[in-house]
Amino acid sequence: MQKKTGIAPQPPISKMPEERDTEEVHLSDGESLFTADMLKQLNAVFEKMQRSLILKLYLDNRPISAELQKYMEVLSALTDKLSVKIEKQGTDPSYPFVKICLEDGRETGLAFHGVPGGHEFTSFVLGLYNAAGPGQALDQEVEEAIQAIEKPMNLKIMISLSCTMCPELVTAAQRIAAESEFVAAEVYDLNHFPDLKDRYQVMSVPCLVINDGEPMFGKKNIRQLLEAMDQY
Repeated sequence: MQKKTGIAPQPPISKMPEERDTEEVHLSDGESLFTADMLKQLNAVFEKMQRSLILKLYLDNRPISAELQKYMEVLSALTDKLSVKIEKQGTDPSYPFVKICLEDGRETGLAFHGVPGGHEFTSFVLGLYNAAGPGQALDQEVEEAIQAIEKPMNLKIMISLSCTMCPELVTAAQRIAAESEFVAAEVYDLNHFPDLKDRYQVMSVPCLVINDGEPMFGKKNIRQLLEAMDQY
């Protein structure tokens, strides 16, 4: 994925003042969010996106909500292909999350609960690229299998931002959702949703739940995910 897109996840690294990049994007409190190298990678993806997207925010009063809002606002300020809209504010247990929608408001089926940092940075950007088109190339067999889906499928993917195996499953689920109107892929950072961890007795990540069925653990590529979905 990194070779195809030029984007690599970069965990936060504290630098001495003289080591900092000369061009960075900052949050309002001065914290560095995107380095110069990351900006180049992001701009390369934004230029390829065929359609504009709306990042709809569903927020509560937790600090993670404010962090998500800042993150999305800074990201959208980098391109005219993205805009941010605060859709709802409340106390729903699924908040906060960002839902990726097309410019006309139609849902793409992609959503991230929490803040897509760490190893999920690349996954999230790939999700934007796949939702906006043209998206990552698919084998004919895989594309036909996705198009054959004719019933609603909800994929819950529970992850940790430090997990190196999670992005493959996340990206596969989002690619399917971006291609099929019947599929929704919702990613949850379990660090902020302990109720889900208890509900599904999650002992390791990634954890996949299809249509609220039994949890499945371990990474899956797109073919393996389609096989799992076929059981439902």
